[in-house]
Amino acid sequence: MVSASRSLTDAGQGGHNYLASVSDLVSALIFIFIIMLAVFAYQLANVTKDLNVKRESLEAEGKTRDRILHDIKSRLEKSGMRVEVLSEQGVLRLSDNAINFPSGKDTPVDKHRINVGRLAQAIAEVAPCYVSMGGKSDVVARAGDVPLHCQPPADAATYPCSKQEYPWRLETLLIEGHTDKMPVAEGHRFKNNLELSSMRAATVHRLITACEPGIKGLKNSDGAPILSTSGYGETRPVANGDTQPDAPESEQVEDARRVNRRIDLRFLMEPPEGALAPAETPVQTDVRERYEEGQP
Repeated sequence: MVSASRSLTDAGQGGHNYLASVSDLVSALIFIFIIMLAVFAYQLANVTKDLNVKRESLEAEGKTRDRILHDIKSRLEKSGMRVEVLSEQGVLRLSDNAINFPSGKDTPVDKHRINVGRLAQAIAEVAPCYVSMGGKSDVVARAGDVPLHCQPPADAATYPCSKQEYPWRLETLLIEGHTDKMPVAEGHRFKNNLELSSMRAATVHRLITACEPGIKGLKNSDGAPILSTSGYGETRPVANGDTQPDAPESEQVEDARRVNRRIDLRFLMEPPEGALAPAETPVQTDVRERYEEGQP
């Protein structure tokens, strides 16, 4: 009887120990789960914080760029020039009544040369507020013979400049040249529309800096001039919505050609020093690496 009693007691103690072990294991698992949950919550909070910072940074970029675009636009429209803001692309499109070109030519039509001077004046007034290096236009450099298309020197000091409200900086201001679809005639000084559009942009660059030479001193954070040029030939036509649908077909074709012989201004931004910049897309990385390696 004693042996049987001891056996039952030992069995009871074994069961108790087993239950205690299971309880300890469950407690340990719950503890580990709580730790993992805390780590996940911490990581989620950090990711959310980074996303909010990037969102705020992108909003600041868009806000700054939109202000530049609309401030230049308003100055040009006061002189009767018709311009269009493409906010998502960061582009200020100069219409066919602003800066246009004769077919096959790289110099603006005569009546539009003064508009290039007005554009130079607007850039010189607005852009110095949004660059990392440089300042207002160098008025002294205009002491000599001033081209007829130029306007009175812009006074950048009168422009309301708030770098706290608009923190992003101008990285590049591209003067983009475009052509219509008409191929360049055989024997022409330009081999193709790509060369023609590039020279149109280069001509506008020369006319702008002739009026406002101080623009050449406006630089980005790398110390490179912000003003540059590019040419796209006929590859980026404007939709033909500007043509007159009731006009004869020949006139519609000429309207479309004239609309596409144009200049666009593209504003590329860079974040303020110390800001968290959005990550590059694979396409942006590829373009930058090709540029740095000198590849086309």
